[in-house]
Amino acid sequence: MTRMTKQAGLLMTAFAVMLMADAGAWGPRAKQTIAAMALQMIKDEYPNVFRPGGVTGVNFERDVLNGAAEGYAILGPEVPLGNDKQTVQAIGEQIQLLRDVRRYGPTSYFAFRMGVLASLVSDVMLPFGFAWSPTDQQIQQQIREDIDANLDGYSFQPVRRKRYYVRDVNEYFKTNRAFYPGDKRIIAEDYLRGARYAGFLTKGGPAYFERAVDAVADVWHTVLRLEGDPLHPPASPRSMTWYFVNEIAYLINVKRNLAQADRVYESFVKVNPGIAAAYERIGDLYYAYNTPEAKLRGVREWRIAYDMPGAERMAIARKLSSHFLNEGKGFLEHAARPGAEDTDLPNALNAFQQALEFDRTNDETAELIHKTHVAINERNQRFQTTVNIIASAEKVQAEAEKARLAGDFGNAIATYRQAITLFEAVSDEFKEQERVAKDSIRRLRKSITDVINEVLDRASDAIDEGERARDNHDYEVAIAAYAKVPSIVAVIPDDENPSLTTDKQQMIDLASRKIEEAKVAKVRYEEARREQEQAAQQRPGGAPRPGQ
Repeated sequence: MTRMTKQAGLLMTAFAVMLMADAGAWGPRAKQTIAAMALQMIKDEYPNVFRPGGVTGVNFERDVLNGAAEGYAILGPEVPLGNDKQTVQAIGEQIQLLRDVRRYGPTSYFAFRMGVLASLVSDVMLPFGFAWSPTDQQIQQQIREDIDANLDGYSFQPVRRKRYYVRDVNEYFKTNRAFYPGDKRIIAEDYLRGARYAGFLTKGGPAYFERAVDAVADVWHTVLRLEGDPLHPPASPRSMTWYFVNEIAYLINVKRNLAQADRVYESFVKVNPGIAAAYERIGDLYYAYNTPEAKLRGVREWRIAYDMPGAERMAIARKLSSHFLNEGKGFLEHAARPGAEDTDLPNALNAFQQALEFDRTNDETAELIHKTHVAINERNQRFQTTVNIIASAEKVQAEAEKARLAGDFGNAIATYRQAITLFEAVSDEFKEQERVAKDSIRRLRKSITDVINEVLDRASDAIDEGERARDNHDYEVAIAAYAKVPSIVAVIPDDENPSLTTDKQQMIDLASRKIEEAKVAKVRYEEARREQEQAAQQRPGGAPRPGQ
């Protein structure tokens, strides 16, 4: 067994069966295997097309196999496949299209489309690969089932290494399908009489497999060879345009790669001859990606399409109107939540107005515009109320400052607290005003603390005054000084600051203790004076002792 045969067996058992996107006599697994063998046939001549990053780098071979399995149904109605002539013609058109887009460099989608082309070629090479009558379609389905059941026994023995350049697809397939009419008749007879795969296909199936591999390799070689044929007409701008649209779809939906899609978009713009539907389709693709940035990009593409000649303006207008309607609803809902932005309601109104521009008959949009106007007016009223509250609070704060400068600490503290109460009435609806209120409350609380500390300092000064008087034995003055402390600190609110309240009580307790100490000291001092006077009187002559 050759190396190619071993590889074919391994690939056949490794590929998982995928859902069929088109009906052909080759199933998805068989088409993947044919494509895998064709890759082996051309890899030496074109090593960097499907592996542009080398052995360990970027690898597009999986994209080739995915394209082969998904099949030519992705080409859509613009590529008619209604009879045998059209299928061969489609191969020629796809060859030229892929030759023209090849100059934009190897990409994952180019590899995918090469797989799709392989699917098309594979079915063209197999009798009943395409079927257009109910009887043929029934036989086709049975062939597909039988080939899938026997596929693991197929192998590929390359007869020729040199690939053909397909200059004329009709001539190429006429020559390489000379067997086609006769074989198709024999296979039909086998299936109609019940022999099915046990008849001609027992040997014919493996032979068709080898022919399909050779044909795919030849067609790929024709796409990839740099030297072209001047007689071949270039692909139409329309087909090039839709190729790039589909590449963007592949990159967004399959690869989830917006950056690469953006690069392909540049090529799309260069080749698009003015097809509005292509811009609309790209808008659909970006919008469906459903990130904020992608949705904005989708809207941009819809707008481009909307303004182009030949656009389906009504359909595009519905999309744009729906977008702006939903966007406006989002802003309107956010405006009703805590932490709403100042721009939410204006943005909602702007979105609704844009929605109405694209759909003048939408009653819901008109009602939401009215609702938003009402909400804006109500918000403006609340804003003015908030501004007035702040102005009143700032006025009360100024009065507190005057009282503080006048030394009227009790009134200053009470007025500061009134200002705080006003600032606390400012809600979080308006960010800037909320910030002003919070900053003001923080400064007011500090001012209250500073005033209280000034009061405590005055109380401390009264204690010091009493200490000096006591040292001079002027106990009545000392007691009077100590007695001023409770009235000085009485202006300190008990509910303002636990730490300062403790300081206040400690100052009162200290003054009370100092008063008692001063009273005791006064009594002792007076007793000592009397004793001295008595001792002096008892001495001869009543003269005081020297030094007294």
